[in-house]
Parts: sequence; structure tokens; C-alpha cells
Amino acid sequence: MKSIKSIMRIAFLCTAFAVVLGVQSAVAEPLKKADTAEVIKLINSGKGKVTVVNFWASWCPPCREELPDLKKTRAAFSGDDLLLLGVSVDENAAAAEKAVKEFGLNYPVVLAESDVYETFGIKSIPRLLIYNTKGKLLVDHVGPVSFKDLKVLIDQVLKGKQK
Repeated sequence: MKSIKSIMRIAFLCTAFAVVLGVQSAVAEPLKKADTAEVIKLINSGKGKVTVVNFWASWCPPCREELPDLKKTRAAFSGDDLLLLGVSVDENAAAAEKAVKEFGLNYPVVLAESDVYETFGIKSIPRLLIYNTKGKLLVDHVGPVSFKDLKVLIDQVLKGKQK
């Protein structure tokens, strides 16, 4: 009986310690599904900021390659200057959720409904759309983007050199 109480006490302390340290549970947060209207609404919510939209999938090696650079980009700019939005085109929501957790993505990610592919003409990924602070599409890029290149471009848009 005493050993069961000891085990329970240790389990409780370990759980409390994990909560204090901010350790996340092993279960990833479910991604919100977004149709075309919702993705456009999210993009429009970035007016006044540079808005970067990244279409990606967990099974795509170039997408996985650029996720750390996107995370670094999000951290390099204030929320007043940059809206970074991930749009996963994964058919398997659990795989997308696992990748979000694995890479510790620090920006919102939604799971695209099938109508998003047609509206945005998604034929290959990764694909990056960059909008200026007025909501005008400036860049439509297919392929991975480095932190360095993306940072330079965002800085140019913020300084008004890219219109």
C-alpha cells in the first residue's frame, strides 16, 4: 500500500514539474480546417503588415527543409510587422499536426480544404505568397526559401522599397 502511494506521489510531482516547466503533452493540437474563404480572411487580417503565406505538406522534403527558416523568420519580426501563415495541404491531419509539433512552429497553421488548391492554383509545394502592407501580392514563389532571402525581402517591403 505504501509503495502505491509513493508511486502516485512521484507521478503527481513529475506531472506538476512538467506543467511548471511548460512541457507540452505528446498530443498535438488539432489543426483548424480552412476553406478558400477562411484562408482569404486570414490573409486579409494581415493588412498593415507584410503577410507571408506558406503552402506546405509534412511529406514534402523541401517543405520540411524550409520550416526551420520560416520559424526563424517569424521570430525575427514583430507581430506588428509580419503575419506568417502556414497552410498545410496534407490529406492526413495527424501527419500535419505531428510536423507542426516536431518543428515547434511559432506561427498559425491551418489545414487546407480541397477548394484551396484550385483557388490558389497549388500544383507544387512549397509555395510562398508574399503580400505587402496594403494586401497586394508581390511574390509568388515555388520552392524552398532561406531565412536570409526572406528576411531581406520582408525588410525591403517594410521600408517601402518593394511595392
